[in-house]
Amino acid sequence: MQEVILYFNDNPIIYKSFLSLIILLIYIKLIRIINRLLFKTIKDNNLYYMTRKRLYYLHSVIIIVIFVILWSESRLDLTIYVGFISAGIAIALREIFTNLAALIIIVIQKTFEVGDRIMVNDRVGDVIDQKIFHFVIMEISTGKVVHIPNNYIFLHPISNANKGFGYIWGEIEVRLTVESEWEVAKERFEIILNKHVYHIAAEATDKVREASKKYRIHDQNLNPKVYMAVKDGVIILTMRYLMDPRQSKVIEDRIWSEILLYVKGNDSVHLK
Repeated sequence: MQEVILYFNDNPIIYKSFLSLIILLIYIKLIRIINRLLFKTIKDNNLYYMTRKRLYYLHSVIIIVIFVILWSESRLDLTIYVGFISAGIAIALREIFTNLAALIIIVIQKTFEVGDRIMVNDRVGDVIDQKIFHFVIMEISTGKVVHIPNNYIFLHPISNANKGFGYIWGEIEVRLTVESEWEVAKERFEIILNKHVYHIAAEATDKVREASKKYRIHDQNLNPKVYMAVKDGVIILTMRYLMDPRQSKVIEDRIWSEILLYVKGNDSVHLK
């Protein structure tokens, strides 16, 4: 044993090469153990891939710094090495850190909560889960479960239908021919609107008043309304109304059903 130590002392390059090989083998084994743990704990394939990729960058930076320290002949200040490692970690795990920062903002500012209906990056869905690095929504149109990184709140606008006063505005555009009796149609459409959504306007009044204390809301006229416009030789009646975001499709279906039945039984009103 003493002879081996003396041999390594007399041949520092062989010693460093041998030590580098041992460190590399141990580190490869450690990486494999970490990858197996990630595979068992992370069920989402995309998240597993991104996490493994970032850790790969981190491992590369760490092993390079170790070898630089091992083979360097000069005795640089330890803070320089710490600076290299810190910079490498920051670069390799940039998205992980931004996801954690975004999680803090989501929790503190309550950007959205589980159960809220949101739109992010043109995806509309209900938030069904909140994780450390991502949140999960179920798309309204397809029913797909979508995992979205938390840091999307820094990159894309977030629209939350449940914040504010809990209701959203809906519009239905009905196009009529210029020969149609639009005055009669407009009056009838207002009756249809009041039948289906007037009670929502009454319920939302107190909530809007409360929301006005927190947000700068100017227009507080919540009653359903039908607006008329003419464009390209077509009469356009726009029905604007307040609704529960979770009932948007149901309400639209009921209103359109009555509109079509009315037009079908009225020879003076024609859809364009």
